Amino acid sequence: MTDAELIKSKIDIVNFISDYITLKKAGRNYKSVCPFHSEKTPSFVVSPERGSWHCFGACGEGGDAISFLQKWENIEFLEALKILAKKVGVKLTGFTPTDNIREKEKLYEINHLACEFFHFLLTKHALGERGREYLEKRRIKKETINTFMLGYAPNSWDSLSKYLQKKGYSPEDICLSGLTIKSDSGRYYDRFRGRLMFTLKDHRGNMIGFSGRLLNEEVYPERERGAKYINSPETPIYHKGSTLYGMDVTREYIKKKGEAVIVEGEFDFLSSFQSGVGNVVAIKGSALTEDQVLLLKRYTENLIMALDSDFAGNEAARRGIEVADNTGLTVKVVRLLYGKDPAECAEKSPHLWKDSVAKAVPIYDFVIDTALSKYDKSTADGKKKIGDEVLPLIAKIQNPIIASHYVKKLTRELEVNEESIEMLIRRIGKNEGKKPPLGIPLTVHNRVEMIEEYLLSLIIQSKFPKKSLEKVMTITAIDDYNLPAVSKIISLLSGYFIKHEDFDVKNFGSLLNAEIASTFDKAYLIELESVLSDDKKFDKELIQVAKTLKQNALRRKINNISTKIRSLDEKGDSKEISSLNSQLKTHFNSLKELDKVG
Repeated sequence: MTDAELIKSKIDIVNFISDYITLKKAGRNYKSVCPFHSEKTPSFVVSPERGSWHCFGACGEGGDAISFLQKWENIEFLEALKILAKKVGVKLTGFTPTDNIREKEKLYEINHLACEFFHFLLTKHALGERGREYLEKRRIKKETINTFMLGYAPNSWDSLSKYLQKKGYSPEDICLSGLTIKSDSGRYYDRFRGRLMFTLKDHRGNMIGFSGRLLNEEVYPERERGAKYINSPETPIYHKGSTLYGMDVTREYIKKKGEAVIVEGEFDFLSSFQSGVGNVVAIKGSALTEDQVLLLKRYTENLIMALDSDFAGNEAARRGIEVADNTGLTVKVVRLLYGKDPAECAEKSPHLWKDSVAKAVPIYDFVIDTALSKYDKSTADGKKKIGDEVLPLIAKIQNPIIASHYVKKLTRELEVNEESIEMLIRRIGKNEGKKPPLGIPLTVHNRVEMIEEYLLSLIIQSKFPKKSLEKVMTITAIDDYNLPAVSKIISLLSGYFIKHEDFDVKNFGSLLNAEIASTFDKAYLIELESVLSDDKKFDKELIQVAKTLKQNALRRKINNISTKIRSLDEKGDSKEISSLNSQLKTHFNSLKELDKVG
């Protein structure tokens, strides 16, 4: 038994996946909405018997516990294997990290050392006095500083670089982490200098990068200040659009509360967290990305946005709202009871911030109310501007009941007829064209392949798989199957039932290699309850699908022979043509005979 097989044998896949998403019993399997793409109707199925899962929705992904963790964490097979081995107490015997894994682990180590370096200077060293004073002015507590490992980067060109090189890391590796920059002359210098440092982590707690805020910018000439905030560049472990600041600490708060509060920056986050609103994460700017939405969806169905007051007018932010809506999340918006941002509100009074969050309003009410406050709805021009700002967002609402509610609200507010609003919405939809929901790739599945996979499902999910296979094989032959994986599984089933009367899915599963296991799992997990519950309906369906598959195979053979005949006719090879015509006749007769079957 390999390491992977041993690990999988020790994992109850239902319990394992239930730690990540909510599964509900559905016959002998379990179902959920797929965590790997945007959807509202559950299409994600888990089989405790097979120890496997499959999505029958847009993404079409499937696999076992290892592949689930791979996809969930966006990590390589060996990384997932290492995590699961530790979880179930298996010592890996053949674990050889790939170059990619070694590179990532090295970057995590470098960032960890840099974090300790910055944190020590802020909390223990005289150089960090400026940072401590600034945090005290912003009312950030010591406990918060330690929890989120805030730090200070000295105003030096190479302090961090020298420290990391003494720890054994090369200038090239340090540069790859984003902590240094290579000049045109080939020299390396520290990216972060004279800044308050925020450690960026992924949701698992790995240190992946940094954000640095310039302190006392007034002491620098304007040309030397640089941006108020600078962040780590994209690296093999840091991707801005996938990162949510603080989530490694707050994800359990989010899960418990059932909602996530989204703020724009680190200080908004820190002030919120220490004021008692712990179910909070921060993004950079007002644009919520699809990756961030899908990450949040793992822990909650409800988002509360406390962003820039004009974020709904930002095209990137609108896309984030659309992504959240398509994913089935409920989105609300905070109207601050005090101040220009959550930090100012929380610094004034934690209760004001908590009340602001509690009184959050649905996103579309916020968008409409914001537009109404900006323009004069009593004038034709004002009504047009309100419509231009609001309707593109309403046009993308997926739920027709919600869409109708806001069409009626806008109709009342603008004192226009409902038809004019609906006409503009239709025009917006027509101009933009019909697009697939965000996060859902367009896939085309060959009908012949679908029929073969469906027939395999009917056989292996039937009450008596052996009898079902025997019925099918009186109609079809192995060479009738166009999909190699299905053909191979049918062959294996035929051999299996020579030795076994009953079908043991675990026993049979041991005969499947990796190339065909996914096809088998997909066939075994597809929902067939409506067909299987009625014996007469099932028998009729089984025979009809087998006949359809045979018809497809015969027509495929007829087309191939006809093509050969046309080619030989040009060469005048009458003897071969005669033989092929005889085969054609046989196939046509077989098609006629099929009508009598069943």
